[in-house]
Amino acid sequence: MFNSTAYINGKVYTMEREGAVCSAFAVRDGKFIYCGADDEARRMADETVDLRGAVVLPGLIDTHEHLYSYAGNFEKLMLGHVGSMEELKETLRKYAENVPAGEWIYGFGFDNEFFTGSKAMPTRYDLDEACPNNPVLLSRSCMHFFSANSLALKAAGIDRNFKPEVEGNVRFDAEGEPTGVVCDAAGARLASLVPDKLASLEAKKNVLEKAIHELNTHGLTGVHAIQGRHVDLMEYTNAYQELSLEGRLTARIYLGYDELPNCCIRTGLGDDMVKYGFYKLYADGNFGGYSAALLEPFSDRPDTCGQANYTQEEMTARIRAAYERNIQVAVHVIGDRAADMLTTAIETVYRENPKPDPRFRMIHMSVLNEDVIQRIKKLPVMVDIQPMFIHTDMPWIEARVGAARAPYVNPFGRLLREGILLTGGSDAPGTPHDPWEAIYAAVTRKNLEGKPEGGWYPENCISVYDAVCMYTKNAAYSSYEENIKGTVTVGKLADFIVLDEDVFAMDPMKIKDIQVRSTYLGGKLVYERSGV
Repeated sequence: MFNSTAYINGKVYTMEREGAVCSAFAVRDGKFIYCGADDEARRMADETVDLRGAVVLPGLIDTHEHLYSYAGNFEKLMLGHVGSMEELKETLRKYAENVPAGEWIYGFGFDNEFFTGSKAMPTRYDLDEACPNNPVLLSRSCMHFFSANSLALKAAGIDRNFKPEVEGNVRFDAEGEPTGVVCDAAGARLASLVPDKLASLEAKKNVLEKAIHELNTHGLTGVHAIQGRHVDLMEYTNAYQELSLEGRLTARIYLGYDELPNCCIRTGLGDDMVKYGFYKLYADGNFGGYSAALLEPFSDRPDTCGQANYTQEEMTARIRAAYERNIQVAVHVIGDRAADMLTTAIETVYRENPKPDPRFRMIHMSVLNEDVIQRIKKLPVMVDIQPMFIHTDMPWIEARVGAARAPYVNPFGRLLREGILLTGGSDAPGTPHDPWEAIYAAVTRKNLEGKPEGGWYPENCISVYDAVCMYTKNAAYSSYEENIKGTVTVGKLADFIVLDEDVFAMDPMKIKDIQVRSTYLGGKLVYERSGV
């Protein structure tokens, strides 16, 4: 058994600062003990690995993923490939042929905005046509909107007399009948009726282990796993803890829950593998379902400004309750009205009781305005962005918000120029979780097909270095772990990845195609590409 290993003859981007490079490092007991020249690294180690000129980066961290939901999708009818309403119905019809009558069918991943022909959400009538004998619930890729057939609606007690918990969570037609399109709390109500194929803890552990290994193939060594109970996006601390105890956990987990803990704990409870992180609030819905809370009406639906999930007073009170318990706060915000409300709430609680280092997290912040930008840059906040929204939302978002607001949609470059710290996440399974595709999107402002020429509002492009920072040292900072990970630095955890290509020297258009050669967690190899 070797006590320490030297990795030499590489191009190691430490990410401590832009351009910081060394050729070698040494690892002992799961940590970096040296970073520098080949000869010294070799001298300090019992074993030597020749990197043969390969590029090394710190392990990547996804700061926004619904990890258990992603893992659980292995057990669902996957619909990410469907390109039209007819294809969706045919896929459902064929799937139902092998499902006993009366058994629930739960599907995930369609995006009606990419449908050819009609881009309307599937209704109960569409689903009844394809599958009349089984209750059906289909989750849109955004995870906020759902389509249910008549049997599913009946099981949930959703009829013309139903009063949703949040106004607007159930759509009704002109005759007052539910259409089958629901969102958020109403969707969770339906999802709670679907029998859980992963009811046992062991089943949960098995799918999580499989999912995390898949993340390792993209160079991810850390995930901020986030629960959204009100939209049926659950997380299970005990599953991660047991995987860790059994030596089966191959990424570090920082947990966010949309409920305050009912015991006296605070942010940071846990260890280097599994740690309690933050209290997550959902301020509004999303653009796809016209439920983002806007200050002015949607440009293509002038009858609505969307909806906020809380009054200003309720939001402020919830943030204050966590803040006073020294629990980090993270809030999902899509529309500019929700962003204004969140900014007001943070201003209020922070000025009432300034604390040294609260690190409020603003999630998404999809459409902003000058007032909000100028206010948040004065606050102890960071913005957790999802660069792949460029790919998923670009085809339709400008129609939603209009030309005047479009430059403020996902304004990554502008936020950086204002000195606001950004972290990178995927929001998987709602969007693809490959961080290289996300880095590409942040740098180029183009979709995966390379459109539009020149990028979408290219003034909001960011540099490759800033994009990689979002997934390394910025991500570590967001979880109060900048002293133990996020850079290749002596004393930090030896989480690192090996690439065949230099992300900082290559054509940015090819970043999305980067392949990871190997991934290490605490100096232990957790993934190696076949054929290497």
